[in-house]
Amino acid sequence: MKGNAIVAGAGIGGLAAGLALLRKGWQVRIYEQSDDIRILGAAIYIWENGLRVLETLGVYEQVIAGMQQVQVRERRGAKGELLGVENTAASGRLFLPMRRALLTSLKDAVLSAGGEIHFGKPIQGADPCGALRFRDGTVEQADLVVGADGVNSRVRDSLGLLRSRKPVGQYGYRIMIDRQPGDAAHESRSRISEHWNGSRRLLYAPSSPQQVYVQLTSVRGDPAAGAPFDRASWLETFPHLDWVIERIPEDGKGDWFEVVRVHSWVRGHVALIGDAVSAQPPFLGQGGGVAMTSALSLADALAKHADVESALAAWQANERRFVEWVQTVSRFYGELALMPQALRKMMLKLLTGNAWLREHTIRCAALRPPTGAV
Repeated sequence: MKGNAIVAGAGIGGLAAGLALLRKGWQVRIYEQSDDIRILGAAIYIWENGLRVLETLGVYEQVIAGMQQVQVRERRGAKGELLGVENTAASGRLFLPMRRALLTSLKDAVLSAGGEIHFGKPIQGADPCGALRFRDGTVEQADLVVGADGVNSRVRDSLGLLRSRKPVGQYGYRIMIDRQPGDAAHESRSRISEHWNGSRRLLYAPSSPQQVYVQLTSVRGDPAAGAPFDRASWLETFPHLDWVIERIPEDGKGDWFEVVRVHSWVRGHVALIGDAVSAQPPFLGQGGGVAMTSALSLADALAKHADVESALAAWQANERRFVEWVQTVSRFYGELALMPQALRKMMLKLLTGNAWLREHTIRCAALRPPTGAV
């Protein structure tokens, strides 16, 4: 089946869905409320599942250009003591490209494939018949509407599909820092390392030979949670990481994490993807990954069925239960911050040392072949 589709939102999920549909012969128009694509300065985890989607869509090389593949992840305790070393390559490839590279590559590919992207067009809502309503009073009709308009999705809410938005009580501050010439002499500074002390977590993740992605997470009630960045407090928590913390600028982006659950991913000729239905804490690095795999699977289902509603039903049956499991695992991983330190150490050592447990929890999404991938 081929037809015409309207996509609400030009984020990762919306652009990936638009491009996947274009590759299947659909006509695609994407509408974004901002004046340009929503580029954030930090890097993004893309595991094997997401990388296979990028290969299928033909943008893999552009996205990872200049990036380095991450091979090893360490978990460390309050004083820097090693709790375990994990070979991340056992779960496939892992890169941390810049969000700018990912979004720009998807946007350029959509336009090259004949798709349209319209900016400055806020969405009001959608109707099950395949109509997208805009705040300026205009309406667009299509065979398919894809709601990829984020955690505050107007498409989702206008259809009454939201079941819950649950804050998880944790805040994340993310930023890129420069790598210094002396870092290359330290093997540990070329690995992902996750450091825990009390309820605080510092993630150090090399992205390229020049830059590192850093994420600081803290729980509600912690004086350091929220803005502005409290350098002195983080230095007190992780004095052995002063070489990281001193490089952190104060213009990073911070978010309070939440989990979104819905009654359904579909309603009539409308499908929802990305944070509109699968918002989750970032502890597995799979927010973008499951958005892209859902987008590719959506296009694949539409190509295999004779009508939109049958395709959407098959797509939801294939994807939704798994994605909700990934959301659950991500939330549980973050709750390690709430455990007593001794129990958390035991849990982290167990995760690091037990391949079966990793494959069925924190690496389950990375190991699942995307439906429709080449």
